[in-house]
Amino acid sequence: MNSFVVVGTDTDAGKTAFSLLFLSAFTKEFDYWKPVETGDPDSLRVRRLVPNATVHEPLARFTEPVAPALAAKREGRVMPGVAEILAAVPHTTRPLLIETFGGPLSPLTETVLQIELIRAFGLPVVLVASSAVGAVGRVLATLRALAGVEVSAVVLLGDRDEFAETQIGKHSGLRVTSLQMPDGEWAPESLREEATTSFSGDPSGVTNPARPRWGRRLTDVVQRDRTAVWHPYTSLADPADPLPVVSAEREFLHLADGRTLIDAISSWWTILHGHRHPPLIDALTQAAHTLDHVLFAGVTHPPAVELAELMLASSFPTGRVFFSDNGSTAVEVALKMAYQFWCHRGEPGRTLFVGFENGYHGDTFGAMAVGRDPLFFGTFEPLLFRALQVPVCAERLDTALRANAGKVAAVILEPLVQGAGGMRMHTPQELRDIFEVTKRRGVLFIADEVMTGCRTGRLWAHSHAGIAPDLICAAKTIAGGMLPISATLASPEIVAAFNTPDRAKTFFHGHSFTANPLACAVGVANWRLLAQPEWQANAARIEAFWQTHLMPLRTQPGVKDVRICGTIAAIELDVSGGYLAEIGPHIRQRSIERGVLLRPLGSVVYAMPPLCTSDESLYRIVEAAGSFAGYN
Repeated sequence: MNSFVVVGTDTDAGKTAFSLLFLSAFTKEFDYWKPVETGDPDSLRVRRLVPNATVHEPLARFTEPVAPALAAKREGRVMPGVAEILAAVPHTTRPLLIETFGGPLSPLTETVLQIELIRAFGLPVVLVASSAVGAVGRVLATLRALAGVEVSAVVLLGDRDEFAETQIGKHSGLRVTSLQMPDGEWAPESLREEATTSFSGDPSGVTNPARPRWGRRLTDVVQRDRTAVWHPYTSLADPADPLPVVSAEREFLHLADGRTLIDAISSWWTILHGHRHPPLIDALTQAAHTLDHVLFAGVTHPPAVELAELMLASSFPTGRVFFSDNGSTAVEVALKMAYQFWCHRGEPGRTLFVGFENGYHGDTFGAMAVGRDPLFFGTFEPLLFRALQVPVCAERLDTALRANAGKVAAVILEPLVQGAGGMRMHTPQELRDIFEVTKRRGVLFIADEVMTGCRTGRLWAHSHAGIAPDLICAAKTIAGGMLPISATLASPEIVAAFNTPDRAKTFFHGHSFTANPLACAVGVANWRLLAQPEWQANAARIEAFWQTHLMPLRTQPGVKDVRICGTIAAIELDVSGGYLAEIGPHIRQRSIERGVLLRPLGSVVYAMPPLCTSDESLYRIVEAAGSFAGYN
């Protein structure tokens, strides 16, 4: 048996009536807890009518029978938020029946609706509604509000309405149960009698989901995975089983076996605000009921236009945005635009691109060519076009550009932090010097912000250096990590070269899912959040935490370096082997045992958590990452 949450369609749906009946039937199996109460306390009522029930004290109780947020305000008190309520969940040996107030969209605080608490509980929900006229509409509307929440059953309280039962079951696919409260004044004896008839001694008909989630039927998913799926950057002979993740929220990943991990790497640097961030979930839900997908050649839609406008406002107000699918394609688009720009300018001989040592720009052929990592891409060397690699040094770049005058189309660099190449960092001044060299030599500059976007405390890492790239590549955090979408932002000068009636000079590039409306809608919601100051405050908090708790590891034995930039922190261990260092898999496994998901880049242990990550979780990340400081 599992704990579950009782939710009502509205204030008078009958949540407490259901709780009384259920607890009368299963007094010894379940405890009762209502975190927040207003008016006449329901917990006292449960104690009186189910005297043998274990009733836990509420976290907050307010006198006036109004919305808790309003009651707290009138009493000059602070209404507890989601985190406080989660922290107050009673520790008990038996499952809990947790009763909520009002409906899912009732205000929890002045800024948060109760649905966020319901989602955060991560427990199955029993939805209670009155069987009075209008039950079908009330229930189906509430189920929409509960999107993403596991609903185990719908309970109709009152006179049985078979039509309502059938319609709700038909349109929701859920089990629908009708319950009748005793006639007359309720008493412990009459409740027990009615409960015995209603539940037949088995709570599973209400509390166990009729349609189990993935997590409840995952006993063999790992074995099935190992015979059907090919994972990225993973050997087919890898002895370690993949982690079966069944749900996520905030900075946490929940596994099928009940374990919870802190996502210290933001799921490969994608999740920005946190998993299932409510404003993004709401945007996706609304968009899914409007427009799923449409081609983008000769067609447009509001989410794409607004997202492009929001992105351009942060970079090139009079530029253009070219949407694609992922970081690699954003880079491919930039490379093609850069070369075609020179072709339109009458310089088709500029076929050379310059990348930097330890750079990584993706796994497609153009991206591989300018990244040129011998371990990742050495096999494909015969297939890659020629590109130069230089150290992250303005003088060395200047030498290369001078030696190849008139041949170079563009220079491409991950500003401030080279990600997959080992989280290697350079200063804003070094970035500015490199940019000035490209401008002095008349070469285009491409800022690959696929990883660094929104991770360094600003929207764009290159803005720390006060530079204006010709092309910007963005991807991972455009939609907050929720859906795949990427963009290549082109400066006005680039756009002008393509603004011609000559159709032969069209930029012939596109993808089936370019500017997917769902991803764009979530992207719009994300960029509206990025216009607010809260995210930067969280980024500064995380960076300060790293400086305080990780930087001291720099002097520890076995540590080669500690590097920090915004929310990104890296500990380079003094071991041999580079990316294939034997310590990498060992660190990953040991960290998982500590409840933290890390994926070292060989000897480099890094963290890049979502912005919502609590200080408590940051401490656990530091403990996991720092535990290898003395390894040799």
